Amino acid sequence: MKRKFERPNELIVDRKNARNHISFGFGIHRCYGNRLAELQLQILWDEMLKRFKKVEVVNEPGRNLSSFVKGYTEMKVRISN
Repeated sequence: MKRKFERPNELIVDRKNARNHISFGFGIHRCYGNRLAELQLQILWDEMLKRFKKVEVVNEPGRNLSSFVKGYTEMKVRISN
């Protein structure tokens, strides 16, 4: 079986094909708010990286294991200059 992502259960921030996921649905079922959510994350990272030199994940993120919504429940990070 061919996988869409190598190492799918690992958080890889600079993953090359990161936009090829279906988190916001697909086709006619695509979420209207997906661009807003992406813009919010972009602004968050831009502002954090202006203020701090280093942001590192401390341990494995907590996962929401649901058949309806998959995602993270928490992600502890260490922020430093």
